[in-house]
Amino acid sequence: MDLAGFGAIAAALVAAVGIPATVLVGRWQMRAALRSADATSQAGLTQAQATYQAALDQAAAQSTAAHAQWRRGIRRDAWSAFLLAIEDAVNAGHSAPSEGSADFAAARRAVKTSLVVLELEGPPPVVTAAKTLRRTCNDYLELVRGDLLASHAWHTFHTAVDNERTNFADDTAAPVHDAQAALSNLENLMNEIRSPTGPGPWASFDPDAEPEIANERIERAYAAATEALAACPSITSGQARTLLHDAAHGGRDEMLHQRDDYLRFFEEARAAFLSAAQEHLDGGQ
Repeated sequence: MDLAGFGAIAAALVAAVGIPATVLVGRWQMRAALRSADATSQAGLTQAQATYQAALDQAAAQSTAAHAQWRRGIRRDAWSAFLLAIEDAVNAGHSAPSEGSADFAAARRAVKTSLVVLELEGPPPVVTAAKTLRRTCNDYLELVRGDLLASHAWHTFHTAVDNERTNFADDTAAPVHDAQAALSNLENLMNEIRSPTGPGPWASFDPDAEPEIANERIERAYAAATEALAACPSITSGQARTLLHDAAHGGRDEMLHQRDDYLRFFEEARAAFLSAAQEHLDGGQ
């Protein structure tokens, strides 16, 4: 075989070896490309998933913030309505001409209705403060209504005293004067029992040491005042009960002091309610 033949064989061998090598290299390159594409795909998926989750978190945060703001607005409206209803009830209590005033009754129903709404909206600390405020408001209004009735009863009684004094004669009876003396006797007795200041008509005994004697004297004084008022034709039975109630509690001045105390309790309860409401609004709850 000549040299040209050997060259052809060698070229054929080289070609035979080169084809598999090319195939292997191509396969390796393809695998590398697939791995690169897979890694790129995974990175893209991870990035997309992160972007999607971030969008979800942002939407959830915005939704939560919007709901919280809406809830605060609803609560603020409920709390404001309750406070306004309380104020209307107090104003109606001060200005109502009679105990059965329709405006006063409607105002108190409005307080109850607004409290029910507030109880549904919460939160518990504000609801507790609202219930305390409503209770102290009711207590104060009861005294206000009682004061209106008592003022009318005492005005009628003092007018009767003046009329009797004007028309008094030595040979006429003085039932209103007797009732005035009996009420004064009951009032003095009750004041001495509550806070002995002596000297006084009832300062000669200690009600704590002699409770039976104290009770007996109270019963006698109360019965005497009741009988004396019943003999006054210008005093109704309802007015007599009011006069007796005041006298048994230390008189009209003492009742007005109690009204001042209850007004202070009411104002303190209102301040506590406002503080609880503002705390929740400021805290973003």
